[in-house]
Amino acid sequence: VEESPMKHVLRSRLCNELFVTLKMIKEPWPCSPAIFFDLYESAMLSGDIENAMMCRFNHCCGLFRLGLLDLSSVSKYAAVCIKEMAKYKQNTMLYSTMGVLNSCSQLSGIMTATDDFDLKSSDELQEMGEKTNNVFLTWQSFNQRMIDHFWKREFMVVADLSKKFSEKHPSSPPKRILQVMRCFFEGIAYLNIARDTRQIKWRILGEKAVIQISENVSMMSEWNFKNKSLLLWAELHYLDGDIKSADASYRASIKSAHDHKFLHEEALGLELYGFFLVENKMAVEGMHQLQLAIDKYTEWGAIKKAGSVKEFSDMVGEYLIPKECLSI
Repeated sequence: VEESPMKHVLRSRLCNELFVTLKMIKEPWPCSPAIFFDLYESAMLSGDIENAMMCRFNHCCGLFRLGLLDLSSVSKYAAVCIKEMAKYKQNTMLYSTMGVLNSCSQLSGIMTATDDFDLKSSDELQEMGEKTNNVFLTWQSFNQRMIDHFWKREFMVVADLSKKFSEKHPSSPPKRILQVMRCFFEGIAYLNIARDTRQIKWRILGEKAVIQISENVSMMSEWNFKNKSLLLWAELHYLDGDIKSADASYRASIKSAHDHKFLHEEALGLELYGFFLVENKMAVEGMHQLQLAIDKYTEWGAIKKAGSVKEFSDMVGEYLIPKECLSI
């Protein structure tokens, strides 16, 4: 490709697909989004506007979903992308990027100025995708809505969204990146619901997700999936009452996320570990882990999310921990 006189045309078309299907499966994700911007420039040089905007979206989406940039910066970048997509009338990518901007606002609690365009809500975007039979927009909108409810710990809503989407849009086993991440979010949700309801159907679904993500560690990339697999195993061990194994898996997941530069998933691991400790009568250490989660969420720019974790931590401090322990 690099030696061809049609270098930029080939890079923008062929490399985009190859990169998504092959490179992102095997290579560390924190190195990935920047390459989409390089492919965007090749597409623009070759006059391939459609694919250029696809690369723009993938770059923006990657920065958000991989936690590689603070949410304020991602929001500003998404707004720039939306304006450019509007200029070239690339509506599918435009509306898909609006979903990313909505998610940033949900987590940060800060709305980026949108005077230059009419920002659609997540529900409006999903409805637009369904009404126009736009498969790409429908899929992206579903993922963003699921992510939004996941970070708010609305796990039953996550399960309900997933069930309804699968009934309307049957999909293949999780091999592509978004399917893998969907499996991860669903798995955490199912296992939490299983603990709350003690219903076996949720355990079965959760255990299935644990197995699928664990297979990705061996088949695809330990760098990208090890922390996710360990976190799911921690939740499953907790559900099974194996407190020692759960504790070890939480700790290992947090370390893996930190070592592999998944800031937002390190925060998630700390949050879930904090809940685990509090619920197993280790409230003082649980509050410590929750504070670490708050710090990581704040570093990511997820101020609203950090605030919700702080509310729970404050409640623990008020009702579960003797005042003399808090002053130590």
